[in-house]
Amino acid sequence: MADSLSEDDILEAVARHIGRPGQGPQLRRTGADITRLPMLDLSIVRSVETRSTQSESRPGKYDISGLGTYEGELRDHPVEPPKDPARSRKVELVLHGSVRTVACGCDEGRQPCSRCRAKGKLRCETGPLCPACKGVEPCTWCDGTGERRKDRAPAGSSRERGAAGRTTCVKCRKPRTACPQCQGWGTRKCPKCDDTGFRDCPVCEGERSTEHTPCDGTGLITLWTGASVGHAPQWSTVKLPDPAPPLRVRRQTGRTGAWQRATLTSAGESMPETLDPAHVEAVESALAPRPDEVARRAEIRWLQLVAVTIPDHPDRVFHVFPGPDGPQVLPVWSRRRSLRVAAVVAGVVVVLLLVAVLV
Repeated sequence: MADSLSEDDILEAVARHIGRPGQGPQLRRTGADITRLPMLDLSIVRSVETRSTQSESRPGKYDISGLGTYEGELRDHPVEPPKDPARSRKVELVLHGSVRTVACGCDEGRQPCSRCRAKGKLRCETGPLCPACKGVEPCTWCDGTGERRKDRAPAGSSRERGAAGRTTCVKCRKPRTACPQCQGWGTRKCPKCDDTGFRDCPVCEGERSTEHTPCDGTGLITLWTGASVGHAPQWSTVKLPDPAPPLRVRRQTGRTGAWQRATLTSAGESMPETLDPAHVEAVESALAPRPDEVARRAEIRWLQLVAVTIPDHPDRVFHVFPGPDGPQVLPVWSRRRSLRVAAVVAGVVVVLLLVAVLV
């Protein structure tokens, strides 16, 4: 594989790192073990197309001259794929010959008012209370109901004696019983309906009809068969190896690793020749065409990574990878060292808990 590190390069880089330059061959003889962990980062975005047709309508004589047209079956109509597959797009089309303007079926652009049920009037609310009687005693005879109260005080009572200044009730027609200001209504004259009990409908303003919404009052509707061609991005990723190297290694290779890169923009393109053979099958599977895919962009990054263990340094694993100026070495704790440290930490925690209990 081109531009890869040979085993001699790898061992010599580790020898220099541990202060034994030129002793790479010696490390091989002492049992150095090399495990290859090639890294791959694949990100692919596909533009997936959907097509649909639907009946469209707009009020009045609607201008659709700005939309493209298609003939026959929508599936056969060519639509240019998006230049950037990561962007969404929607193309609106019109079936050739399907546009027509027809009468709405309403009454010359009008419809009966739904608020007043085409009557033009609404029943008015009760007017404001009379400032004199407060609506409490508009008439001492009927209390504003128009009929004699059953519990009316007997003649000669204080209510009858207070009849001075009262007037004839307009509801029960009893003289000297009604409030002189409201005359038995209990309310002042209503400013909305002039005491008629009805007012103009606020929706139709008394006209009994309103503008027909579906046609915007034009009496016409434009109909056609419309179509939509949508392009939506779909993302997928592949990261290898699995399980991933330690976090510290991933961060360092991301900062200083000499990654090789390639961009593929079509399903038929050949994969890079320097791609590690261990990743070819995974990449081929990820790059397989999807249904309704019309465009794509695949970004591939790969890096040679090896893990080296040396009997003389059992507590460390040396990770080697290509850098801008040659092989780079990053030592991390071995599994043996990690387990030993974890055991020590656990022991300390146990001792501290016992001390806390005893104290």
